[in-house]
Amino acid sequence: MTDSRSQQNEKPFISINTFTPVDGGIDALTEFQLTEMQEMDEQATEHGWLNKEVYRADDGSSLVVVTRFRSAAAKAEWAKTDRFKQHVEDLGPFVQDVTSVPVTFAAAHGNHDA
Repeated sequence: MTDSRSQQNEKPFISINTFTPVDGGIDALTEFQLTEMQEMDEQATEHGWLNKEVYRADDGSSLVVVTRFRSAAAKAEWAKTDRFKQHVEDLGPFVQDVTSVPVTFAAAHGNHDA
């Protein structure tokens, strides 16, 4: 029998990350994040990264990135890598604030092709 802690680590890990850019910096932040995602793709995938969705607030106040990893353990291992640490350091000049909230998928409704 598998203990609940092992099962917990095998559930997909999803986080909603909200980045508040420096004043007037939404374009630079968006460009930086999209470029970094492409450059980190292969290494992050090796560490259990599944996908990301990027949303930009219409008023330019924030960039929201929904990130999915194979498990919480996979996300934790990725966070320990030199590449991720470098990403966080390089991100600093582009943001005033970052919040990251782990979430659990509850439901989806309607047309998902839109």
